[in-house]
Amino acid sequence: MMASSLNFLSRSKRSRGFTLVEVLIAASLGSFILAGTLTAFLMLVRSGVRISNYSMMESQTRRAFEQLGIDARMSNNFARNPSGSVVTYFTLTIPNNSLTAQTQVTYGYETDPEDTTKLRLFRVPGNNVAATVGRQILVNRVSAVTFLRYDAAGSPIPGSTISDAGLKHVQISISVTRSDIGVAAATQVIRSSAFTLRNISI
Repeated sequence: MMASSLNFLSRSKRSRGFTLVEVLIAASLGSFILAGTLTAFLMLVRSGVRISNYSMMESQTRRAFEQLGIDARMSNNFARNPSGSVVTYFTLTIPNNSLTAQTQVTYGYETDPEDTTKLRLFRVPGNNVAATVGRQILVNRVSAVTFLRYDAAGSPIPGSTISDAGLKHVQISISVTRSDIGVAAATQVIRSSAFTLRNISI
């Protein structure tokens, strides 16, 4: 009888649950681990978004600069916007492959309708800066654009100089910003090479 009572007490002690202190300690540790995991996850997501933004900015500007380089090297004439001390657009005259005809293409920037605080760089066939047919948006979400002109010696031509006489090289400096909710804005200033207008004789 005594032995069976001792066995019952021993089983009772072994089947006893966690104490309140043990539960609180376990809950606290679990909360710390969960908070750390969530923080690491959010940091990885934000880093991924920023990397994606930088990658998109670089790919857009690289394609834009490559296209400008092709057009500029073939061009035999450069004409900037006819008035104002800031170059907001310019037109290149490009001969066709057989040199029997010529076409024009215009590069410029305008307010981005998706974000009126930003600009966008575009390319459009012809010399009508407002044309919509064939209009190609090269880079959007642009904070600032500067078109730079240089003479044959590589000296910059002041923006206040309306005449394009002596121009031999053209360059673009562009500042692009991309941001998403909860992620710091990714901003990058990119300057193209100075493209030589080979077919313009000085």
